[in-house]
Amino acid sequence: MVKRLSILSLVAVAMFFVGCDTEDGPDSPWGPGYVPPQGGEDEKEFVAKPIEKADNIVVAHRGAVKEFGGTPDNSLASLRNAISLGCYGSELDIYWTKDNNVIVAHADSNCQINRLYPWENTVAELRRGGVLSNGEVLPTLEEYIKVAVTEGKCTKLVLDIKNITSPTTVSADKRAQYCINACRRSIEIAQELGAEEWIEFICTGNATVMAGCAPLCEVAQIPIGWMANKAASEYEKLGVGCKYAYRWANLSLEYMNDGFSGGKRTIDEFVSRGIEFSVFNVDTDQQMAYYVSRADKLKCICSNYPKKLLSKMR
Repeated sequence: MVKRLSILSLVAVAMFFVGCDTEDGPDSPWGPGYVPPQGGEDEKEFVAKPIEKADNIVVAHRGAVKEFGGTPDNSLASLRNAISLGCYGSELDIYWTKDNNVIVAHADSNCQINRLYPWENTVAELRRGGVLSNGEVLPTLEEYIKVAVTEGKCTKLVLDIKNITSPTTVSADKRAQYCINACRRSIEIAQELGAEEWIEFICTGNATVMAGCAPLCEVAQIPIGWMANKAASEYEKLGVGCKYAYRWANLSLEYMNDGFSGGKRTIDEFVSRGIEFSVFNVDTDQQMAYYVSRADKLKCICSNYPKKLLSKMR
């Protein structure tokens, strides 16, 4: 059955789990700049087909990019590359926009896209700032989902909720709310398209952002992986009563105690507590050999070289 979230139910859940930013007054419970979705018949014409089960656990980082002649990351072309490989998933970076949309792009070190802050600009304004290197305009999440569903069979979209650290003139709470808005609106878009099963989230290690996104994903029944370098016991404590949040750890290689990364986390630390585990980015032969040998314990493995990784797993 297709799951639906009303704005009222989302607000109620979020108010129960986390405090909302109310600086902008009682008319903006979701934080600065929130505009409720308008709906409309055109949004309901597309209905997603069921997703098939993939025969692998490989996620293409920002789409399959480096193995396909420098396809720009986060482009529809990079998604199509991942689909052509039959990857379990294609990772993409998401930001909420001023017109209550979700843009797919990797912002620069100042958290800007085309020299603009996405939450201060509409999709049209962001697109006017420039196209991708292959001539594509910046894609929206809706466009991404429609390509994944119509052209793919099993390749999920793994939505990376990026942390917003700039500008520092904006309060940390407001910046966190922009991230939470990206999660909320992404869920709504997927629901409008009947494509909830085609998406999963991975969330910045920012605990405030995760606390705001967790109840949204619980209600929508969409998995969300937390990218925090925290002990498995911390995930377990925060995930009491949860089925979709804090039940999946997605960690960078730098945090891992795998013999060559120098961190202290292990796969067994998490899976022994019933927490799913995945790692990024597994790119070298040594890294691939290690994690492929432990694939039976992993939810997924993210790589900039998914084609090569797949060849080692099949």
